[in-house]
Amino acid sequence: MPDNVLVTPAKPGVVLVSLNRPERRNALSIPLLTSLTAILSQLADDDTTRVVILAAAGPVFSAGLDLAEAADGSLLEESARQIKAALVALQDHRLVTIAAVQGGAYAGGAGLMAACDLAVGADDVQIGFPEVRRGLVAALVGDVLCAKVRKGEMAELFLLGTPIDARRAREIGLLQRVVPAGRLLDEALAMADAVLAGGPEAIARTKVSINTAYSDAADPLLSESHHRQARQSDEAAEGLAAFLAKRPPRWQP
Repeated sequence: MPDNVLVTPAKPGVVLVSLNRPERRNALSIPLLTSLTAILSQLADDDTTRVVILAAAGPVFSAGLDLAEAADGSLLEESARQIKAALVALQDHRLVTIAAVQGGAYAGGAGLMAACDLAVGADDVQIGFPEVRRGLVAALVGDVLCAKVRKGEMAELFLLGTPIDARRAREIGLLQRVVPAGRLLDEALAMADAVLAGGPEAIARTKVSINTAYSDAADPLLSESHHRQARQSDEAAEGLAAFLAKRPPRWQP
């Protein structure tokens, strides 16, 4: 696997996946996107991993689309396909995904952040969607953001093209937590620890339930089914027994 995306075990159950083109501000080239999607696919089949933290090397999380590559018209279709694949891979991933965002996240880079279940940002981060200022349309990213922000806020981001700061990003739901830059990874790991405290099966079912609720296919009967199955599971029995015994639950992997 090329080293434009690095995979590092962070702790049992947690893997750090880092964009690794700091010399290009982690611009989203076809090779980088291809590597990212392949790695996410591999991790989905890893029963020992429960959380993926998406991070980036260097001072900037991602400048977005590799515009030098985008200038080559022959690469347009493949670039669009790889961006869509990476966004879907993150949004629909079996594992819980947490973005740890520093410096700046722009265009498709901000899309990768928004495609994660949770995002923590450094307090000096800037997030923006400048596509219209390049004559582009943030259509693929819009498919992801519609589950995160309201219509008016998406209009502010996409039509104005002006970056927003961490405070505003948290206010509208693009970031769940904001911390000093030096604490970014520690906070992401703390969020991962909170996920690990939940039952693996319950967390997986909850993620599916959340994604279903925010899709066009939202189905109350499916939600009831998830609830019933969880209530009847071995994990539920263990969780309730642990609560009554005042001990930590002993989750099975």
